[in-house]
Amino acid sequence: MPLPLFRPALLAALLSLVNPVAAASPPASAGLERCSAPRPGRYVLLGSGEHRGEPVAVLLQERWHADGRVEGVLYRRQGQRFQEARTSGRWKADAHCWAAVERQLQPAGSVMAEAVALDQRGQPRASLVLAPDAVLSLRYVPQPDNACSPALLDGLVTSQQQGRSWQGGRWQANAVVQREWWSGGIVQGWAVSSYAGRLERAAYSGRLQLGSDCLGTMAQRDALGTAYDYRVVVLAGGGGYFYLQTDPSNLTLGLLQHQR
Repeated sequence: MPLPLFRPALLAALLSLVNPVAAASPPASAGLERCSAPRPGRYVLLGSGEHRGEPVAVLLQERWHADGRVEGVLYRRQGQRFQEARTSGRWKADAHCWAAVERQLQPAGSVMAEAVALDQRGQPRASLVLAPDAVLSLRYVPQPDNACSPALLDGLVTSQQQGRSWQGGRWQANAVVQREWWSGGIVQGWAVSSYAGRLERAAYSGRLQLGSDCLGTMAQRDALGTAYDYRVVVLAGGGGYFYLQTDPSNLTLGLLQHQR
């Protein structure tokens, strides 16, 4: 069964929401309304929040085309459920350095809509998902068009992350710091973790399966015998990788950065 997603919206309605003139006169600074046209290219989007009373996290790799089309692959967690979907839709910019994006998610046919803040170069930087039953903002990270390979991660990678774990019948906070070494898609590392205040330190190892499109899956197991599974987007410029955990009892979205 598909996850409950965001309610349908029209681009014209979205633009009326992000247009500051529709609500109130903007401050006098001309810098607020000085930007280039939206920049086509490939981007990684990620963010976490709440949807219908449950924690939610999104990881999406998407291409903005010059003709206003968007298309990509979305990974999404809501509560204990995971969804992978292809997306297609449209972006449209207004005169005030905002853009509205509306995506259809396949095969479910649901709609995900955003108000996107552009920088002065026209590059999308951050967005708010527009749904009355969701509190979710997304960060945009430029993704070069280079093909990806596991060798991009070779060497030392570190991370600092926070998420949620299902314990005692409710979602509780977790935090993890990792230091790991990569070689040819194989990782070995140490993690120091806090699960609702319960501290752990464990060694782990794993393997990455990665496509040239920078999307992949990763399976890890620690010295305590716990298995971890992730969907991964590797940064094509060699900066590290993003991941979304798919294990039902852990909802974690992370950025691991290469230490070059």
